[in-house]
Amino acid sequence: MKVDKDLSTPLYDQVKHILEAKITSKEWGVGYQLPTEKKLAETFNVSNITIKRAIHDLVHEGLLYRQSGKGTFVKTKDETNLTRLVSLRNEAWENQYHPHRTLNLKAEKASSDIKRKLEMQEDEVYKIHRIKLREDIPVAIEYSYIPVYLFPGLLENDMEKELLYNLFTQTYHKKLGKAKVYFSIIFADSYEAELLQLPVGEQLFSLERYTVDEEGTIIEYSRFILKQEQSNFYLEIDL
Repeated sequence: MKVDKDLSTPLYDQVKHILEAKITSKEWGVGYQLPTEKKLAETFNVSNITIKRAIHDLVHEGLLYRQSGKGTFVKTKDETNLTRLVSLRNEAWENQYHPHRTLNLKAEKASSDIKRKLEMQEDEVYKIHRIKLREDIPVAIEYSYIPVYLFPGLLENDMEKELLYNLFTQTYHKKLGKAKVYFSIIFADSYEAELLQLPVGEQLFSLERYTVDEEGTIIEYSRFILKQEQSNFYLEIDL
């Protein structure tokens, strides 16, 4: 394991790619314990700070994890199909494999921003605020907004057990059209950092979903804030 100090590529980046190659090639399998940072620094003939930064990046990307007092280990990185997040039809799968904890569920006056996103003139929306969990670990924050005038009495249903898709299509007989999704990168504020149990300023993945019925009316706007290190996100497209 060598780095080239004559290259313009930063040393930590060279170290990172060498370590990453050992992981992706399966030379270092799942559960493999890395040598100590001191040993790696000696092996690469670089500073401990260089090793720390390379390992920090790989931990952030979900290829490694640290155990206090034990060391650094290779981990598996789950794959998450984004189509399961963007389609209401897949809520059943999501609720089965990614249980949630509801933080807020109520009807409230819509802000001007939410009214604009929902393209509505009325003042009230249902707000659903919850955290998605994986093995009791928070992996995503969800905010959903639904116009009250389109779904009167929505909160009279058992929102912890009934899926939005079923409520829309079966209880209210709405025929869904399509969902439009926007993706972006954000950085965790203090509230998001507390909920997701990560440092303030950590890079996060933001997904905004607009669901419309067959007449083109926006019936739901949701925003999902996801930890990036938890999964490789992908889209699978039928050809």
